[in-house]
Amino acid sequence: MESQQKVAISAERIPDSIKYSFVRVIKNALEDDLSQFKLSTNLATNNGLAFLRGDFINTRLQNDMANDTNDIIHFSRYGWESRLLVDRTNKIAYSVISKNRMQQLIKGDSSDVVPHYTMIFAYALNNQLEAPNKQLSFFGYPFEEKVMEQGFVKLVGGQIQRNSGYNYCVVTYELSGSQLSSCEILIPDKDLDIVNTISLADYMVPEFATLTQQDASKDMAKEDQPRVKLKRKGSSTPSLVALKEEKKNIG
Repeated sequence: MESQQKVAISAERIPDSIKYSFVRVIKNALEDDLSQFKLSTNLATNNGLAFLRGDFINTRLQNDMANDTNDIIHFSRYGWESRLLVDRTNKIAYSVISKNRMQQLIKGDSSDVVPHYTMIFAYALNNQLEAPNKQLSFFGYPFEEKVMEQGFVKLVGGQIQRNSGYNYCVVTYELSGSQLSSCEILIPDKDLDIVNTISLADYMVPEFATLTQQDASKDMAKEDQPRVKLKRKGSSTPSLVALKEEKKNIG
């Protein structure tokens, strides 16, 4: 059982393509889509943008990451709609949430009368995992097993079966102003205590295509500059006519 748990929480089990795609999706949703929306509305204040972040991220998840091996499960919880990405090949389900909100959920809130969806997914899919550092609780698990099991069925509708080898991860993000400043994959146990944290900092680099375009622009700028031609054999300096003709050919 211990070896199975190690495999379940291994960073190598998550493909690099998935890690990169999550960073790209979140970055594009928050830095591009949200910023363009803000400019297009021309509102005096933008107090509701914080609630729109999830909408833009879910839209990008659905449009950019769904393919032959990744399914997008639509789910709602008391009127709140979201998306769950399921990697069928590696049997991992992911949801995206802000780092600040996830920290609040980890700390727990005694005023919650219903379990948050992250707790439901973790309870159903990561029940065999246990974080190395557990938080002490004098009140036991806050929700009945029946509530958690029924909640999971309502969320996924049988699209993922419990005890079928699937695990659950939470992708968190943090902003500095309007820029993505951090991104991580958290693997929680059923209590939302963190088993493992996988940083995605290495994937937060400028797009390769953008760098290529910048390099190409620099090369073109160099091409626009008149080049000094090597002296012709048997002559001390190029003639004025030859220089003019060379510049004409370059332009």
